[in-house]
Amino acid sequence: MRAENFANWLIELSNGDTQSSIDGLVLVKEFRALSLAPEQYLMMEKAESYAAHSVFFEAGRNNRAPVAQAFIYVSDHPGESHEFALLHKRLWSWGGVPLLYRKTPGKVELFRCASKADFDQKDTAPRYKAYDTVSLVANIATAEARATAWWNFERLRNGTLWDDPAVCAKLVSDTDSAHRHLVDNIFGLYTKIKAGSLLSEGLQRRLLILSLLIAYLDERNALEAEYFAQFHSGARTFADVMRAGKPVVRLLAALEKRFNGHVFELDDDLRTELVESTQLAAFADLIEGLHDTHGQGSFWRLYSFRDLPVELISNIYQLFVEDKDSSIYTPPALIRLMLDEALSWERIDRLIERDEVILDPACGSAVYLVEAYKRLVLHWRMRNAWARPKVKDLKALLTRVHGIDLEPGAIKLAAFSLCLALCEALEPEHIRKSVRLFPELEGATLHPSCFFAAREQGLGRGLIK
Repeated sequence: MRAENFANWLIELSNGDTQSSIDGLVLVKEFRALSLAPEQYLMMEKAESYAAHSVFFEAGRNNRAPVAQAFIYVSDHPGESHEFALLHKRLWSWGGVPLLYRKTPGKVELFRCASKADFDQKDTAPRYKAYDTVSLVANIATAEARATAWWNFERLRNGTLWDDPAVCAKLVSDTDSAHRHLVDNIFGLYTKIKAGSLLSEGLQRRLLILSLLIAYLDERNALEAEYFAQFHSGARTFADVMRAGKPVVRLLAALEKRFNGHVFELDDDLRTELVESTQLAAFADLIEGLHDTHGQGSFWRLYSFRDLPVELISNIYQLFVEDKDSSIYTPPALIRLMLDEALSWERIDRLIERDEVILDPACGSAVYLVEAYKRLVLHWRMRNAWARPKVKDLKALLTRVHGIDLEPGAIKLAAFSLCLALCEALEPEHIRKSVRLFPELEGATLHPSCFFAAREQGLGRGLIK
């Protein structure tokens, strides 16, 4: 691409495009006919599911797959779009790419997905609000513009855009991302509930974690319409059911019977406390999120739970560990970097051929195991002409992921995280049709123990029932 066209690559995009001549730009319409790295192929499937026009990739470095920098949308209709505001909410919750571009007649708009939300959530439905706009009638191909703009082709392609601290301060922010925002809000709930002595610490932790899983299943349409009403008259959400103990117990029992895996189980003491509690309405008010922890509008509705990544569980786990000095939050980018080295596609070929397993001897909430499992699933698809694995295939892959941790609560969260990763690999209709979907991981492939004690006890591969 010539220097004078560094800005024009966005201007020239149209819905009629069938092939891309722009280095780094992959059209959704063409990606299945291209030879892409597995990570790129998976990203293009994501872009297709979000109805994007194309994806712009930074060039691969050090023999690693190219990294997606932006999803691009092309609309023939000028003006704001409430539908796009809703789509941006989903992509912001997902956080898989830092930038969104929306080209409409006469302008290109920028939306951020790794910083503050660029949509207004004061009302029930998100409202359209672009972070920045460039008019196509302006002279955007000047040397100064090429050097500084967020749409600069060369800087996006070679990654130097992110070498500029001023750009990073505006376009990416760990403290303002959807994931950090949700973690902070859950921590606010946790401290409020704890300070008010609404429930025992064990029960409040369990209900907070389960609320995430149930919200995920509900928003992915894995539960039937009006599912919650059968447990509490008029209930539309988990928070509605949670206002009385007995309906919650019935709901969790029904979910455990349906999904299995001990994920929704409560021990006898917690079940008794739940039934006898007089504080559930206050707890439900907080969970429902009609106001955030500072009393400013809704926060629970701010997120799209079906789009939140499984890795978020590791963040939440940090809220509940008592010895925070010995627990370290591991950023997802570091996890992927390490597993790129340890679990190359050729290494996974050998692992399958030799019938080996992956072991994390101090697994915590399974942040490494979840990413390892996702790589196993991606490897299976790559070696099977990109077919979708069935439930039996996904369960078989789970037998290759093992973890040990001293903290029993971490093992429960590890099982929760891996079951959620299994859900991510299935379409909603398959989740709805499945019976006893979640395998029993505790005691089979996940063990609350010291690694050396586990070795002495001969805890090995185990069998997933």
